[in-house]
Amino acid sequence: MSKLQRMKAVATGLLVAAAAVYAAAHALEPRYAWLRYVSIAAEAAMVGAIADWFAVTALFHHPLGLRFIPHTAVIPRNRRRIAAGIAQFIEQNFLSVEAVVGRIRAFRPARRLYGWLLVPGNAAIVASHLGRATAYLLEALDDERLRAFLERNVSALLRRLDVAAAAAQLLDVLTENRRHHELLDAALAALDELLAREETRRFIAAEVARNAPLLKRFSDLFRLGLDERAALKIVEVAIAKIGEVRAAEDHELRRRFDALAAAFVQRLKHDAALRARVHALRDEALASPALGRYLGGLWQELAAWLKSDLARDASAVRGRAERAVRSLARSLEADPDMQRWIDERILDAAPALVEEYRSAIGRFIEEQVLSWQEERLVDELERHLGPDLQYIRVNGTLVGALAGLAIAALTDLARLLLA
Repeated sequence: MSKLQRMKAVATGLLVAAAAVYAAAHALEPRYAWLRYVSIAAEAAMVGAIADWFAVTALFHHPLGLRFIPHTAVIPRNRRRIAAGIAQFIEQNFLSVEAVVGRIRAFRPARRLYGWLLVPGNAAIVASHLGRATAYLLEALDDERLRAFLERNVSALLRRLDVAAAAAQLLDVLTENRRHHELLDAALAALDELLAREETRRFIAAEVARNAPLLKRFSDLFRLGLDERAALKIVEVAIAKIGEVRAAEDHELRRRFDALAAAFVQRLKHDAALRARVHALRDEALASPALGRYLGGLWQELAAWLKSDLARDASAVRGRAERAVRSLARSLEADPDMQRWIDERILDAAPALVEEYRSAIGRFIEEQVLSWQEERLVDELERHLGPDLQYIRVNGTLVGALAGLAIAALTDLARLLLA
């Protein structure tokens, strides 16, 4: 027996008990005058019980099936208004920007995230999920139909791609505000370091001797070491020239470097011959069976290794993923600035998302309530609210009895005073 059924039985039992007491007291009242008060109290209890039974039943049904009684079956008859009210209440009170943002702020997402990840075993759970997702993806990619579909569409997309224009746009970004000079400076620094090494000097000396045999013979004959001196001189001149370029931002070589980069970008954009050569290289690469076999072989080897590894209990991939997750959690725990950054990004994005979706959620709730059959709506509400509403019947019975008894007593008292 459900809670609703038990409460209905209790309330109905009180009504039956009041009726029995009323019948007995009314029958014995001629012999025992004091039973008049019991009879009045029981009668009032029945009136209260029946009135509250009618009120509670009228919320969900037509009492005794009498549809002509006005303002009965209140909930089924007002289903649309109730659905709209529920949706509006949830939308305004639970999905308001202030409520959601306040809850997220109190939740502190970054702290909850690293706290959960640092709990023993949770990093392994994340790694396990990643491993299963990877294994599923590999299985899906093994399907010949999917591979053929991807090959056709990716190849067609790459053949339509304007590689020259894309490269030009990339180079525009890389050369904007002299960003490419950072690469030039790094290259010059590396070259400067290379030339300062002793093995570089010996290499240049060997090259000088190999390309100038007469100088080598003359130097060996008189023990002059001209090849080594020439190598040192070449190195010194190169280092000095590199130093000049690194020190002067407006050096002639830098200007020439800028001009060459700008000219190449413009050629990629407008030189039909260069663009045609770039696209021909693209098409040649896409059409190359050797390249296809090479890439296919690499993928198959990688996929086979991943499948084999993920199938093992002691998977290296899952182990690395677990360690990476734990490391990320520890780094996040030790970095309050990063925690604040994550929380701020979420809080910044939340208002727009709430405004965008809360009305949709409200409409969804309203549509769901309206889609329920009338019987289902009544059953659901009565199942959840009915047990508490049955207490109204119980209280009505008891309060009715007390009220009837009090009214009778006050009436008799008034008669005595007025007699």
